[in-house]
Amino acid sequence: MLYVYRFRLYPNREQVEFLNCQIGHCRFVYNKLLEIAKELYKKENKKWNYYEYKKLLPKLKEEYPFLKEANSQSLQEAVKWLDRAFKNFFKGLVKFPKFKSKKRVNSVSIPQYFKIEENRIKISKLETPIKFKKHRSIEGKVKSISITKLPSGKFYLNVLVDREIEPLPETDKVVAIDVGLTHFCTLSTGKKIENPRHLLKTERKLKKLQRKLSRKVRGSNKYLKLQKKIAKLHEKIVNQRNYFLHKLSRKIISDNQAMIVEDLNVKGMLKNSNLSKHIADASWRRFISYLEYKAKLYGRKLVKINTFYPSSKLCSVCGYKNGNLKLSDRNWKCPNCGTEHDRDYNATLNLLREGLKFLKGSLRFASGRGGTPRTNARGECERIR
Repeated sequence: MLYVYRFRLYPNREQVEFLNCQIGHCRFVYNKLLEIAKELYKKENKKWNYYEYKKLLPKLKEEYPFLKEANSQSLQEAVKWLDRAFKNFFKGLVKFPKFKSKKRVNSVSIPQYFKIEENRIKISKLETPIKFKKHRSIEGKVKSISITKLPSGKFYLNVLVDREIEPLPETDKVVAIDVGLTHFCTLSTGKKIENPRHLLKTERKLKKLQRKLSRKVRGSNKYLKLQKKIAKLHEKIVNQRNYFLHKLSRKIISDNQAMIVEDLNVKGMLKNSNLSKHIADASWRRFISYLEYKAKLYGRKLVKINTFYPSSKLCSVCGYKNGNLKLSDRNWKCPNCGTEHDRDYNATLNLLREGLKFLKGSLRFASGRGGTPRTNARGECERIR
């Protein structure tokens, strides 16, 4: 499977100028082609075509000579990024492509002509290799690299490798996971994981810095200094969140042969103005994606139950559906059998039951291979054929 290693780069002043130049050229090509595509669509109703716009690169180099300083393959990768953005838009996954901003995260992709020597990376058109912190060994065949610059000014090296699956020792444990806001998630074992709320803990400090920034003159040295300080604080929040999600997902993957989760429509949930900040801070979608790729890497199985399956409203004892259950009802009593339920724990038991219907009929589960089966519209798990 494809896997990405990420390392912190430590370029010197000359190398920083070179990387800024390369990233800037790729951003320019991306934005220029997007501008041309929008104009042609308005005037001639001409739709996006990757191969036609790729042919425009030589013309752009003639019109803008500074583009000759950039790695030609990196510029071609920028066209591929724009092509991917348009394809995702046509599939309905994202909104229409936007122009890349210098103030946000920017990258340059280098598919060939690079060399990794211990803790240094050598790339074309740069005489001296760039030092990076190699905190772990790179396993697998290296496919390509990319360099990312964050708003805080830090550079990171991303190494894409083709890595073999490393199955963990098999176990007969299966767990269902129900994510929430009161607790980050509840397991079918009865264990509840506390919600760390990284953003809310730092929000007071963040607001204070943003108020200071609003009083500074835009573009001044003090303004830029505060802007970088805010970017570093945001980066710290992201790092804390990712560390928590990686640690929790690795623990769950190690302890269980299969995980059962609900395929949530997080994008729709974020439209709730009262809960959007808390949902974004929890990062449920990222947590499920971590479980997904770790399950594939370590030979586990992840089952996704349909979004519309009423896991919280069903009684896990008798199957009665409580249609009057509200989001604020954290505990409820079944009118049919009289059983008192903890909302989240009851949901995990229902998810576990639905997931086991699939796992018992799946031949792959016995062999311990990874995968991400889905469910049909009625919330029933589909067997792998």
